[in-house]
Amino acid sequence: FFYIVSTSMWDDNMDYSKSAVSILPSAEIPVAFSGEMMRPNKRICLLYAERMDFKELIQLRLTEKADQRRMYITTVDSSSFQELKQDQALNVTFTGFMENLVRMLKDCQSGKLELHLSARDHNASTGNGTQSHDYHLQFVEIRAFKNLVHLCLPCRSAPLNTVLFYMNLLLDACHKKQFMLEQSTQQMQLEINSQRSHLERLGSENTKLREALAENTRALEAKHTGELQQWQEKLAKVNEQRSSELERNRRAISSLQAQLEKVAQDKSDLKTLQEKAEKRCHDLSEELACSQSRVAGLKEQNDKLHADISNAKQHERKLEYKIEDLKQHHVELQDHIQKGNKEKANIAAELEAEKKILHTKRQALEMASEEISKANQIIMKQGQELLNHKRTIAWRTEVALQQEKAVQDKEKLLTLREEELRQARITIEKLRDEIPQQLQSMRLFADGLEKKYSKQILILKERLSIPTGKENRR
Repeated sequence: FFYIVSTSMWDDNMDYSKSAVSILPSAEIPVAFSGEMMRPNKRICLLYAERMDFKELIQLRLTEKADQRRMYITTVDSSSFQELKQDQALNVTFTGFMENLVRMLKDCQSGKLELHLSARDHNASTGNGTQSHDYHLQFVEIRAFKNLVHLCLPCRSAPLNTVLFYMNLLLDACHKKQFMLEQSTQQMQLEINSQRSHLERLGSENTKLREALAENTRALEAKHTGELQQWQEKLAKVNEQRSSELERNRRAISSLQAQLEKVAQDKSDLKTLQEKAEKRCHDLSEELACSQSRVAGLKEQNDKLHADISNAKQHERKLEYKIEDLKQHHVELQDHIQKGNKEKANIAAELEAEKKILHTKRQALEMASEEISKANQIIMKQGQELLNHKRTIAWRTEVALQQEKAVQDKEKLLTLREEELRQARITIEKLRDEIPQQLQSMRLFADGLEKKYSKQILILKERLSIPTGKENRR
């Protein structure tokens, strides 16, 4: 089988983590272990996939979740990749190989593929190279008849120093998390102290506000009682005056209504006379329109005659008799025009006489309307006085209502502040109960981690202290 070039680039320099980049986030994947004398069994392992910056080098690490001392490492560099291409007929570049490897690892996470770690023949491993690869890491697709192996990578068990290195990295990460948790608890304690001081300030302010509110309510009640008594006395006087004024206004309104009825009758008579005069004016205007249409027709005929005369001048010799007839006809038309003018003057004189009659009637109507307007002004003045009294009463009642609303608004503000204080106290009590529980659980978790890893470190130290220096094996 295949072997990989020595992984000294990873083992010699233990500070490679600065240049290592993870190509896939660490995940839990079930791995099927199979050996020469054992049946395949699945164990949950933690998978880490990394690559080196500016180098063609990939490393896969598998550690058992139950016992992290068991670590299996697979490394692929440019030379070992060329051997893989020849042995397994891979038709990709190193970058394409890395992308396909990431895709197959994701398929293993989703369950489409499975990872199998099988033991390798020791005879073949000793004969192929100096470095021993104890296992084969296979990407297997489970099928009904025969499983399909997509890729087979050589793998070896990690030596003790690499296992200790990665365990130290995990311990450092745990210590960092614990430090961050302690810092967050300190910040929470500071926030709780600030909230307590703020609540004490709010309580003192609340007591001061309650005392001030009690004093204000007492002063306002004393003022309001005196003002209400005064307003009640004034309202009683205003009501008496209003009742007397209403009786007077009723009497005046009854007399004015009688006068208005008389004026309305006179107005109806005048309207009938005005309608008759308007009808007569309308008839006269129609007659004037007829006479104007006749005059317009005569003017048009006169214009036509002038045009004929202008045309007839060219044919004077032939049309002399016709010209004399036209002159006679013109004289007749002038007579008609004079008669029409006389009729127009007579109609204008009649119109002027009728206009004088209408003017006298209009003067009589104006006199009646002036009397009606005077009566309306008297009614309006009395109505305005009533409105002024009503406005004064309404204004005084509005002032009393506004004062009551102000007192109610202050009471609402007090209730709201009391509710806010009550909710703040409830939240503080909850925080007081929850924060110690969280701190206790975090301390227990940190103590458990320290005990667990301290035992493992002691065991490793004991093993390292043995003079034979055995390595960690499966």
